[in-house]
This record gives sequence, C-alpha cells and structure tokens, in this order.
Amino acid sequence: MSEKPMFSYAHYEPGKHYGSRDFAVDAATIAKWREVYPNDADPGVMPAGMLAMIVIDAVLTLNSPRPPGGVHGGQTFDVRRMPRIGETLRTDVSCLDKEIKKERKWVRMRTETREAKSGELLFTGVMTTLVAQ
Repeated sequence: MSEKPMFSYAHYEPGKHYGSRDFAVDAATIAKWREVYPNDADPGVMPAGMLAMIVIDAVLTLNSPRPPGGVHGGQTFDVRRMPRIGETLRTDVSCLDKEIKKERKWVRMRTETREAKSGELLFTGVMTTLVAQ
C-alpha cells in the first residue's frame, strides 16, 4: 500500500478538485455545539458558528497529510441558506489559487457546500492558508 503524497505548496494546483466530504447535521452534534456556545441557538437550523468547522474539517481531511506548521490565514463565506437539522451536507474542496508573497507560500481553497440529497447550494467559502515549508 502506497502512502499519500505530502500536501506541500507544490502539490496544490489552481482549479484542481480535491474531493468532497459529507457531514450529518444531526441533533446530537448540534446539542454538543450548543453546550459550548449556548447563544448560537436558532431553532431548526444549524448554528452559524459551525460553518467554519465543517469547511475546515473538509479541507484538512481532503488535503492531508500536510507538513506541520501551517497557519490558517482567514476564511469567508457566502451563505444562501443555513442547513437544517437532519440534513446531510456535502462539501467540495478545490484549489482557487496560490501565490508567494515575501517568501511565504499562500494557498486559497474554494469550498461549495450543498444539501447532499437535492444538490441545493447552501454556502460557498474561501479559506486562506499559509503552507508550512
């Protein structure tokens, strides 16, 4: 069995799709979240704070292994609709672009999260990461 290649800066290719990751918005997961963040409690929908968690999980899972020492540089979202409790989400991860600024290697990943059954687009995002050298 061969090992997966290390996700170094050279491994990222603008426009390349790295796969998708599913996430179940179930009542037990929502309850755990609300134990930590009790004010993030819109009834019937997933707490807004969970958007970043879902996207970071997808990016980290699909772009691994990575060298230690990377830094999360930022994240933005465009939300069309918040996921409802009971839905399954599918997040697709692609490399948007990459650049070297002042000898630092930056990668921007684009994510699209859809309701898995219907394919309805729920939210998109861009995650910026400083890749470890």
